[in-house]
Amino acid sequence: MKTIVLTSNTSWSMWNFRKGLMNALLEMGYDVYVVVPEDEYSKNFPKFIPLKNLDRKGKNPIKDAKLLLEYISIYRRIKPDLVLSFTIKPNIYSSLACRILGIRCISTITGLGYVFVKKSFLTKLVSFLYKIALAKNHKVIFLNPDDMKLFLENSIVNKEKGIIIKGEGVNTNHFSPELCKNSQESPFVFLMVSRLLWDKGVGEFVSAGRLLKKAYEEKVELWLLGPIDKGNPSSVSEQDIRKWEEEGIVKYLGVFDDVRPFLCKAHCVVLPSYREGIPRSLLEAMAMGKPIITTDSPGCREVCIDGENGFLVKPRDVQSLFKAMETMYKLSREQREDMGRSGRRLALEEFSEERVIKAYLGIIFGEEG
Repeated sequence: MKTIVLTSNTSWSMWNFRKGLMNALLEMGYDVYVVVPEDEYSKNFPKFIPLKNLDRKGKNPIKDAKLLLEYISIYRRIKPDLVLSFTIKPNIYSSLACRILGIRCISTITGLGYVFVKKSFLTKLVSFLYKIALAKNHKVIFLNPDDMKLFLENSIVNKEKGIIIKGEGVNTNHFSPELCKNSQESPFVFLMVSRLLWDKGVGEFVSAGRLLKKAYEEKVELWLLGPIDKGNPSSVSEQDIRKWEEEGIVKYLGVFDDVRPFLCKAHCVVLPSYREGIPRSLLEAMAMGKPIITTDSPGCREVCIDGENGFLVKPRDVQSLFKAMETMYKLSREQREDMGRSGRRLALEEFSEERVIKAYLGIIFGEEG
């Protein structure tokens, strides 16, 4: 095998989540192309091919047909031996192109997102498209058992094709507690790092924070860090954020490539998401020795052992989240540090980038025979 393509819906996600895998393949002598829409991260890829027809949230069948034809044209030109696809539209249309051209392909279901959280006609349509597109894939990788179970029970993929790799990996050297010596300050900081979507539990985080601020006033702060995803139907608006800031509930930090300084200042990292693949933001927090609070929902429950490295709460339940945040606030520093150490151990043992890359390479070489 000489040429491998990696394709996803943004250059940003490819650079942030797949950089280690790309580097491993390059070091092994493979010719690696990255096929993604162009943005400021595209310049990081030695061999970059821009996708012009990928509209992440668009529902225009004509544009999606153009995307399929674009994939076919690109793959005919560069003749890849293997294609690795990530995220919904690349998984569907790149896999269809590979099926038409007879190219070996492996798709990763990075998460099911709002399409599967809010079940509708679109859920049935995407499931149908997935079933057709993935039928000839050599493997379909899932990040958690709940997502794989859903695909198997709905006959979207065959049991022989499905395989689990826990998450997209975290660089436990880059995200290390050693960076946080004496960096915590008063007041107590709850940090949420995420795209600002209702499905991520931003509303529950704010509502629970309102209760905390009422009970403890200036002793606690809630910080939000992450982009407003304007193209997403579940996106929080700028007006919502301004309203919460004016109310004194949250502090919006904006968007940063390096979140480690903020993780250092946080006492606890919170993600009340309704559904995830495996939440990278929590893995980064765990790797830096921070206790977490998240929901007992697909993907999220995989990273939290309730009472050991954090607390699990009921999805969409403000009172459950408030009680967990209040309990975390009342713990002693030693108790929180014990939780943080447990999270660091879990990140090292089950979610390190090295383990994920090794698993991918095992699948790739296995497919080679």
